Amino acid sequence: MISQFLPDFDELLIGFNSFIELVFGYLKYVFFGLLLIIGILTLFSLRGKYMLERIRYSKEEKLADNPMTKPRLILGSLYIVFAFGILLDWFTYFLLVVLDPLPDRLLFNFISLSGIIDPFALNRMSDISMTVYPYEKSIYYGVAILSFLALLTIVISLWQIINKEGTITKKSIVSLITGIITGLLAGFTTCLPLFL
Repeated sequence: MISQFLPDFDELLIGFNSFIELVFGYLKYVFFGLLLIIGILTLFSLRGKYMLERIRYSKEEKLADNPMTKPRLILGSLYIVFAFGILLDWFTYFLLVVLDPLPDRLLFNFISLSGIIDPFALNRMSDISMTVYPYEKSIYYGVAILSFLALLTIVISLWQIINKEGTITKKSIVSLITGIITGLLAGFTTCLPLFL
């Protein structure tokens, strides 16, 4: 009975894997759009602050007196540059090189220490090019989704922290810490090759 179910289960996992590959193809453009919108909104909010500062101060005084102007200008510009870098793949390659030395994918280390799964099978699951069976690819894609959520959480929480004008909320800090912990467990670079 199990042998009759397993071929159908493999076909189901193969279909799931091709669906996740398609999802990551779209997530690249969603991530691009999100970074672009955040960058544009940051620069537009800076424009409103600039108009208020011009009204408040005389023409001789510069906007640079406001301590939140430069971080917002830099952050908005960086988000726009990063967005086009994700779209054109050069920023994805840059992130792969920069984040590769970080200790990540600790989730696989915890599983191997528990002794539930064979360590050789875990080595295949931690690298998409070494996978043999459909379930290994599915596990990798599940970890890649966690990795993408971690990157997205870090990007949005950093934007919230810098954009708050000195009133940083606990929610933003907790969100940043959660993104970092999830990135360490799932790996910051796990989802990046799927964008290429």
